[in-house]
Amino acid sequence: MRAVVSTAPQSGSQSEKPDWLHHATVVGLTFALKTYVASMLALYIAFWLGLDDPRWSFLTVFVVAQPDSGLVLAKSFYRILGTIAGLLVTVGLVFALAQYGELFVAALAIWICFCNFAARAVRNFTSYGFQLAGYTVAIVGIPAALEPNGAYPLVVARFTEILLGIVCAALVSRLFFVQELSPKLVELVRALTRRADRFAAAVLDPNADGIHIAKERAELTENYGAILSMQPSAYFESAETRILDQPLRRLTQDAEELCATAEVAASHRAALEPDTQGIPVDLQNSEARRPATEKTAIITTLVRAADESDISLARARLRASMAAFDRGDKPPEPNIAGRLWSDPISAALTGIRSALAVGITSAFWFATAWPSGPAAVVVAAVACSLLASMEQPDKVTMAAAGTVLIATVPVFATQFYLLPLTVDFPSMAVALAPLTLTCGFIIAQPRVGPLGLLSAVYFAFVSNIDNVMTYDAAAFLNSSLAILLGLAVAVVLFATFFPETPTYARRRFHRQLFAHLGDVINASHTSLALRSYQRALYEQLGTTLARVKDDPKAAVECFRNAVTGLSLAQSIGRLRSSFEATVVASGIVAERSRLLALLSQAVRAPSSWKFSKAAQEAHRLGRCGLAAVRRSTEAREIDAMTMLTVGSETLASTLMRGSALSQGKQKCTPNSIS
Repeated sequence: MRAVVSTAPQSGSQSEKPDWLHHATVVGLTFALKTYVASMLALYIAFWLGLDDPRWSFLTVFVVAQPDSGLVLAKSFYRILGTIAGLLVTVGLVFALAQYGELFVAALAIWICFCNFAARAVRNFTSYGFQLAGYTVAIVGIPAALEPNGAYPLVVARFTEILLGIVCAALVSRLFFVQELSPKLVELVRALTRRADRFAAAVLDPNADGIHIAKERAELTENYGAILSMQPSAYFESAETRILDQPLRRLTQDAEELCATAEVAASHRAALEPDTQGIPVDLQNSEARRPATEKTAIITTLVRAADESDISLARARLRASMAAFDRGDKPPEPNIAGRLWSDPISAALTGIRSALAVGITSAFWFATAWPSGPAAVVVAAVACSLLASMEQPDKVTMAAAGTVLIATVPVFATQFYLLPLTVDFPSMAVALAPLTLTCGFIIAQPRVGPLGLLSAVYFAFVSNIDNVMTYDAAAFLNSSLAILLGLAVAVVLFATFFPETPTYARRRFHRQLFAHLGDVINASHTSLALRSYQRALYEQLGTTLARVKDDPKAAVECFRNAVTGLSLAQSIGRLRSSFEATVVASGIVAERSRLLALLSQAVRAPSSWKFSKAAQEAHRLGRCGLAAVRRSTEAREIDAMTMLTVGSETLASTLMRGSALSQGKQKCTPNSIS
């Protein structure tokens, strides 16, 4: 395996290509050409096979098209799974409820609600697969329910057309102008490891520039989220990439652990500084204060030593993993298994919002008997499914509506002025080239890519590409109005039904931060639970920051809460691990158990009173541990009680900081967001 792993980064290296090939314009033009070729290939095969609706093959190519081949394969894989699940449910609903229109729509809304709820519990293309399983029932099921006698052939035809588009997109992506994802991922992980080491040194430097550290912290979080989203897709590219998957994950986890450990150590140094503000100078070193000062100095020394030891171990693990990766060896330690966080409340609201969209548009369709009503239902369901996870979904949906209005002109010109001039498939390909190439180029642009995809989907939706073409301006207008109506319903629901504002995102992140501390408190393996918590926290922090980027105050508060959560998790880990390898006095064991039980209640329903009470218990336990250290003569017990003291005292100071955060009294300094 060593030879394969060591050569894998070089085999796909992009540095061997000329620099101009990596320019955004060249990449965009190349992607546009590949997408155009794949869509025309799918359309030609669909015509040749005599499929019922060839435009679905054309549309599917644009839906799964991605500049990187790994993304195409990953999205195609989950699209197939989602389509199969959606079609199976479609068959069941159509044959059971097609004759009961209201019941069919209600069942459709419930299914979409369930799928969108499940989609918020997972990430990346897995989430897309659940979303697709939901709205596929709307896309295929509504037309099938309107004509139950032809339902089964319709379901088979749609699956065949979609599968054809996926195959053509994947084939062209892997054969022509291949853009590998794995070299980008390797370089991004290497950059993360370098930046993590520098960040750990900077955040512990009391003279470091706070503004620079805050900027570096935000960029590290963003890069970490990007790596987590790329890793599942890169897995589909090749066998070499799959071999690299575990070492890259190990490197990413070690870099994240070093950053988390450094952040916590910096917060401890700030929290445990002796507070002499407001105390007269002549009393600061008085005999009355000397015993307390000595205890504080001892505890501060113990905490600093423990933090420095953890940082050294984290840095050593990162460098060992990096050296093993460079040599092509297996990672020195196995990867950390752990689930990312999901918010059941946000997931439920997303599902209910999608169900409401289906219900509202269906009611309008039933009341008006509008022929294009089913299209409005489909668009509302798709918009509420796909756009809910994006930043500011109401604004994104409004931008989508604006894109439809702007794209109406080129789409209308292509449909009613260029396509009527065609007499065979080559001439049709020429007529479709201006619009499809433009859409493909826009899709390749990072910020406006979804708008290009929407334009292509809009054209496929309102056109009637078939072996026998028909041109109906009234049908075109009705379909366009149905799309705008569906988007309008989605905009209203995003803006009024529990909108995900920066304040809401910040509150949900704060709630998850403390709720998942229970996993560390009750874990059977403390070390793995702690590192899994760190990994999930950083991923969730990146997602939350994307939603609050227009509110700097909310972003700063999210960072403060994140450091508080990391510090609490580490303190709990130290507290639990102090009893894993030795036997101590039963009284201290009982005190620790009572503290953990109190802390478990506090994190389930955070409040300043519960945090203050738990902090007092932790402080008392820390003093008991320090007294036990002074009395003991056994090395193992001294080590355990030292760890107990450190964990209890850092837990107490962090809980008081968490109490201040909940009351809004915490001040933020430029150098330490804690």
